[in-house]
Amino acid sequence: MDEFIKIAELSELREGKGIVRRLEDDSVAIVKLNDNISAFVNSCPHQHTPLVDGYGGQIAGEELTCPMHGWTYNLKTGKCVNQSGKLRLLETRVVDSTLYVRKPEPVTKW
Repeated sequence: MDEFIKIAELSELREGKGIVRRLEDDSVAIVKLNDNISAFVNSCPHQHTPLVDGYGGQIAGEELTCPMHGWTYNLKTGKCVNQSGKLRLLETRVVDSTLYVRKPEPVTKW
């Protein structure tokens, strides 16, 4: 599990609410839905604003809506449902009630 980094305890997660953790230079959002866990870089691909905040994010069913411009993302696939774009989903693993995520690849900047 050397590529995976501890990010949260399962007891911290609440159904349908997001939490945010720092992972080096990245803000990572974690959402629990129907006992499935989605983790993603907490940045809207549209304008790079946070998707999940201290209030848990705007989550309805399996969708998360960006509070800035209303772009909506499917939390299972990461795909935007009303525009183009996709969340940077992170692979997750649970070991002994602890959630680990694979560190995100750096974004290439020109």
